[in-house]
Amino acid sequence: MKFAVTPFNVSSIKPLSKSGADIFIIGNEKFANRLVYSFSTIEITNANKIIKELNKELYIVVNIIMHNEHIQDIKDFFDFIKTLDVDGIIFADLGIYVIAKKMGLESKLIYNPETLNTSTYDPIFWTKKAIKGLTISKEITLDEINQISKQGEIEISLIGHGFLNMFHSRRPLIENFFKYTNEEYKKFIENQNLKIVEEIRNEAYPLFQDLHGTHIFREKALESYKEIINLRDSLDVFIIDGILKNSEYLKETLKNYVALVEKEDPTILAGKLSKLYEKDHDSGFLYKKTVYDKF
Repeated sequence: MKFAVTPFNVSSIKPLSKSGADIFIIGNEKFANRLVYSFSTIEITNANKIIKELNKELYIVVNIIMHNEHIQDIKDFFDFIKTLDVDGIIFADLGIYVIAKKMGLESKLIYNPETLNTSTYDPIFWTKKAIKGLTISKEITLDEINQISKQGEIEISLIGHGFLNMFHSRRPLIENFFKYTNEEYKKFIENQNLKIVEEIRNEAYPLFQDLHGTHIFREKALESYKEIINLRDSLDVFIIDGILKNSEYLKETLKNYVALVEKEDPTILAGKLSKLYEKDHDSGFLYKKTVYDKF
């Protein structure tokens, strides 16, 4: 199993590599949602050079919902990506699959539609399409993950640590709210420190706005410290997403997981780490179905 991370800038790549990262997931905000940092084309080129020198892998995120006005820009971006010979392209919109296939990039594609890869037939289907891999839904149980990962002949990945997105609107809701209240909104968007609270619940959900709209995340970040050994035998790639966190947190989290998979018996350490982070982390849906209360 390889560890994939979302670096916050070019300079963080080498330290993350030393900490055990195998794959680096980056993107440009014009073509990607929910990035920890938007890499310019120059920065992507520099990152690619460093990653190749380190004998690691680079995945580019192109996961926007594509509209007609995006098509030519995506084609141009894929032309740029082809010059770099990156290792993977993460996509969500099937229209992007069509473009990539016409440009001879289907073998680089990794399908991550967030919640749709939920059955054993998904990897079988995409194996026939000859893409590189898929990312399993973040809203299924550990047992289901293990079952799905045994199917097909493509790379299977999972976001195993980090905040999970549960809502996306193309509307700039944060910006609109503060314009309505006549307050300066840019500082809130840049700091990414807003939360929304429902009247009937005490949970505070983090908010995030980018070029593609507004995103709301689960209150607690997902952690899989106790599950990592089980997942190691099921997954090809374990993704640690640093969104709404910082570079030091990402590096420390990566070190924790690397230490666990290297231990002959990680049970005690896994328990300690899970306990240490339980205040603002949980196991997501690894042990429960996504059942919502009826009022």
